[in-house]
Amino acid sequence: MNIIFINGKINTLDDSDTTCTAVGVRNGFITTLGTDVDVRNQAGSKTEVVDLKGAVMFPGFMEAHNHLPMYGYLTDGIDLAPSNARKMDDVLNLVKKEARKVPPGTWIKGARYAEYFLDENRHPTRNDLDQVSPEHPVILFHTSLHACVLNSLALERMDISRDTPRTQGGIIEKDPESEEPNGVLHDQAMMDVFNKLFFSDLAAMTTHKRIELCERTVEKFARVGLVFAGDALVVPPTLNMYQETLAAGRLKIRIYTMNYAPMADPLTGSQIKTGFGCGRLRIGPIKLFADGGMSNRTAAVGSPYLTPPYDKGLKIQIREELIEKVKRYHTLGYQIAIHAQGDEGLSDTLDAYEAVLGPESGNPLRHRIEHAGCLYPDLLRRAADMNILASVQPAFLGELGNGFVEAFGPELANQLYPFKSMLRAGMTIGGSSDCPVANLDPRVGLRDAVLRQTPSGQVLRPDEALTMDEAIRLYTRGAAYLSFDEAFNGTIETGKKADFTVMAADPRQVAPEEVPEIPFVMTVVGGEIVWSA
Repeated sequence: MNIIFINGKINTLDDSDTTCTAVGVRNGFITTLGTDVDVRNQAGSKTEVVDLKGAVMFPGFMEAHNHLPMYGYLTDGIDLAPSNARKMDDVLNLVKKEARKVPPGTWIKGARYAEYFLDENRHPTRNDLDQVSPEHPVILFHTSLHACVLNSLALERMDISRDTPRTQGGIIEKDPESEEPNGVLHDQAMMDVFNKLFFSDLAAMTTHKRIELCERTVEKFARVGLVFAGDALVVPPTLNMYQETLAAGRLKIRIYTMNYAPMADPLTGSQIKTGFGCGRLRIGPIKLFADGGMSNRTAAVGSPYLTPPYDKGLKIQIREELIEKVKRYHTLGYQIAIHAQGDEGLSDTLDAYEAVLGPESGNPLRHRIEHAGCLYPDLLRRAADMNILASVQPAFLGELGNGFVEAFGPELANQLYPFKSMLRAGMTIGGSSDCPVANLDPRVGLRDAVLRQTPSGQVLRPDEALTMDEAIRLYTRGAAYLSFDEAFNGTIETGKKADFTVMAADPRQVAPEEVPEIPFVMTVVGGEIVWSA
């Protein structure tokens, strides 16, 4: 054995919930489990011995849905989270401060604002931003990553004017009197701008700088116990960045790519399918969008939002187009992951899956729903009947829940994210953060899966709360199944990959609200300690 871990409280999460104190690893795989004496007796003279000193080991925590490159890219900008910005003046002062640091003409980026976090309960506009930064192009991203706001110079750089046509699935907000863009963009309009900016910045970086960006961001995942990231919006430039980092030997966690459909032709044309790759980097599903976001109120819903101006949200593509795309990628043999939040978006998604899955098919390609916010009982039954999988984000409730209550009202808000009902119906669901939309830290997700408490303290549908054990399984066994990894990850068993998350205490043994305070001790990927406290 290359390395053994002893003197721990090892929770295998296998079918029998076996526990032990030691685990042995050879060439990145688990070879033995048992007592300290058992495992030590099988070690050689050159075996590395790691004393866990009573710490608690779990199968490595897995992040089923996130935006790793976006997270790294945007965290270099202004953080507009509520801890930093509670009113419009806070936002503008942070932009003004940044403008003083960089030469005129330099892009200023910020992220994680939301109108419902601000006292004024509105988006910043181009006019607001022009007042504090007329000589720098400014772009601020909504916490949902489904909206952004640009100042006048940024709009000019992106060729957006009153004459810019509206695209399917996108909104360019306009001043009702002048009909000029007010700077706020939603969904496809936002994505078009982000892609232009991000891709040009990536292309301008040297290979060394791209690798540094990836490695620095991956380390943030490892610091919070994560061994795996399902990147939910991979395009050729970001896939290239992962490949460069892998070739340099600096990709320290495992990446599963969700490949953005509008830019997936090089992949599909080469017939590289879901599952292709190596232990650290694999091709995952084709990623499609049915509708917009919940927290910016553009998810497609049947009943109008209680707060204007987005009425019933929007569909990124019409139902018939979605069905045709699902048929195409299913026939080609790809797993498919569809962003669907509103009940109308979810209904279209299930229509598309029903068009390719027979009642007894069992969903062998493991098609997925990403988020599933408004999975009301009739929709849940349809999803469960087809064995559709879902990635869910418990921290949405704890961080964005106030906005949900405001948009939907208390009755419908209490039907959102029905985690317990999904499990009872037999659905496999995997935990994630959708970072940078919500906090990357899985401890926050564990807490919020159990408490379901909004920032204001309202508990949304307590009967949908998970036990802490169920919540942990979202980030281990559940997430592993979503990416065809259950044979190698999700539990600690002989023959599986030696991916471990080690914590100072067991989240099941403390109050849920205290879980985010439990320190991480180390993160292990393939038997290698990739981070330690």
